[in-house]
Amino acid sequence: MGVVFTALCVVCAVLLAPFAVRLWYHLREVARALYLTRNVPGPASLPLLGCLSTFLAVWTDMHGTMHRMLQRYGTTFRMQVLDRVTLVVMDPDDVQAVCTLPALADKPKPYRLLEHHLGMGLINMNGPAYKRHRKAITPSLHLDILQDFVPVFAKNAEALARRLAPHADSGAPFNSSPEFGMLTNMTIMETVMSMRNDGAADDEYVAMANVLDEASTLIMWRAMRPWWESDTLFSLSSRYKAYKETASAMNDLVERILRAKTEEVARGDPAPPRRRMAFLDHVLRSPEATRMSGDELRDELKTFLFAGSTTSMDYLSLVALTFTMYPEVQARVHQASGRRGAKLCISIELNEVFGAPGTPGADRPVSAADLGHLQYTERALREVLRYAPPVPLVFRTASEDVKLPSGVLVPRGCMVCLVPAGTHRIADHFPEPLRFDPDRFSPEQSRGRHPFAYIPFSAGTRNCVGQRYALMFAKTVVATLLRRYAFERAPGGPRDFGEVSVIPGITISVRGGAVTLMLCKLKCSTVLQEIV
Repeated sequence: MGVVFTALCVVCAVLLAPFAVRLWYHLREVARALYLTRNVPGPASLPLLGCLSTFLAVWTDMHGTMHRMLQRYGTTFRMQVLDRVTLVVMDPDDVQAVCTLPALADKPKPYRLLEHHLGMGLINMNGPAYKRHRKAITPSLHLDILQDFVPVFAKNAEALARRLAPHADSGAPFNSSPEFGMLTNMTIMETVMSMRNDGAADDEYVAMANVLDEASTLIMWRAMRPWWESDTLFSLSSRYKAYKETASAMNDLVERILRAKTEEVARGDPAPPRRRMAFLDHVLRSPEATRMSGDELRDELKTFLFAGSTTSMDYLSLVALTFTMYPEVQARVHQASGRRGAKLCISIELNEVFGAPGTPGADRPVSAADLGHLQYTERALREVLRYAPPVPLVFRTASEDVKLPSGVLVPRGCMVCLVPAGTHRIADHFPEPLRFDPDRFSPEQSRGRHPFAYIPFSAGTRNCVGQRYALMFAKTVVATLLRRYAFERAPGGPRDFGEVSVIPGITISVRGGAVTLMLCKLKCSTVLQEIV
């Protein structure tokens, strides 16, 4: 009996030894990181738990919590949560180092939580695979193809304007988010996916937007709770069922898209007439097809859908809300700087480019040539991105010890967190940072600004490949809607960003009551003279 017991003990020891060794090395690295960052300020940490309560507060009040920590600890501080040591970095010099140094190029382990929904795409892959995928994808987002997308942007924006007409007629508050969700999904399908007509009804596009939105929230909810990182433990969570259902829905959607496009290519149907092929056509009809396996292509399709749709939907919802809080900016996106003494605004600028409401041609579709003339409109859109960048947190991990320009040492294995909204609130680069002011992005005020002081789409070697798409799409939508309607604050709606409640997902959401607004139709006589 004793021999059997001893033998069992030996077998267990042999089986557990590798896990014990890995745990020992991991804990040793955590202890080393804590020691080397001991002089970096940050929230008080409890034994084992670290500053878990502060970390969870980011979930309920992301912008407020980060702003208070910036004021208290400065542009660099440390947060420990369980066995994770993270340095939060906001100073532009340090941000530049994080975004450009090879030793800080990799995404950390928590990004693996994206795999259930996205597989391995540009967002969460590292090393040579990332470089290979980026090289394959970048040509399909060249400026030429983006300009060819503008007619699609304009067509779908015009359709949105028609759908909004009943809301303007009623004058009743409504939630704009489902409409923007339908718009962004229809546009992604027609542009990036080159789907001519997939037969989807409007409610199917809304359902698609809801799935992507729920997936974003669930992934972030899980990531903010490290104890759910284990798939086995997370299967016990009350949110596990919804988590699996959204992942399955995304897989089914991508399979339908890929099947339809593969059949189209097999039939010999030509690609849409563009100067360059869009992403899916580019991959399926060019030598790039041999550089991606079927699984890799599916993963990138899911990444495009997820990142492109949720980001644009949330961003446009926030833009519409911004116009209700700052009507002078909205009025200032109808004449432009040509009139001496006139304050520039979106309405004034649109009048100059398209003509005043009611005049011949004033309601024509936006063209690619128009976008370059909408300079104040772009400033307003960039200021929204400064105040509330869609991606709230960006993480990297150090493959070796790295000293940042500020002198702070990032130990190997330590995570680095970039907070774009925090970087955008540093008064040295953006005076009076809590004031909403599109003119911050005028040529005069932008000149000499640190190139990494403004990072709404991250920056450096891993910046967002779709940032030009997002801005061109947003300018087209704004130029279409604000020539027909004025956005108005609903009763009880927020008066400034301090009153806006956000839902942190992979992107920042202001859906629900926060995006309730009202519309009124512009008439020929609607000229906001008080601002000129």
